[in-house]
Amino acid sequence: MILKRKTEKTSRSHKVSELIRKAISEVLVKNEMPLDIPFKFPISVVKVAMNSDLKIAYIYVITHENIEEDEIIFKLNSCKHYLSREVTSLINLKFSPKLVFKVDRTIDEISNIEKLLKRKKFLNDVNKK
Repeated sequence: MILKRKTEKTSRSHKVSELIRKAISEVLVKNEMPLDIPFKFPISVVKVAMNSDLKIAYIYVITHENIEEDEIIFKLNSCKHYLSREVTSLINLKFSPKLVFKVDRTIDEISNIEKLLKRKKFLNDVNKK
């Protein structure tokens, strides 16, 4: 049975997540990862969420390239050891957290909400009141 750990927002986890966000952003902006085909544009780190024991860092990223989300995660996972080593050299923590990359979907959700708000049915309902 796999137990999913809760992500709690304490001041310690917030401080560590900000340290890791800054460090991983520095590494990703350089765009010097050991990839066959490097990213054309740097990857942006939207947020970092830590689990309760600060051993896992969930890193939410976006890119401006027109590539599939799975390919972004695959490329980042293929050079995870390099990224982990670089982040560990930039931060001073007792334990280096495991990096888990995820694609941030908030921009898609925002555009979907905007589409819904611009629909005629919604506009008609708002105008009636």
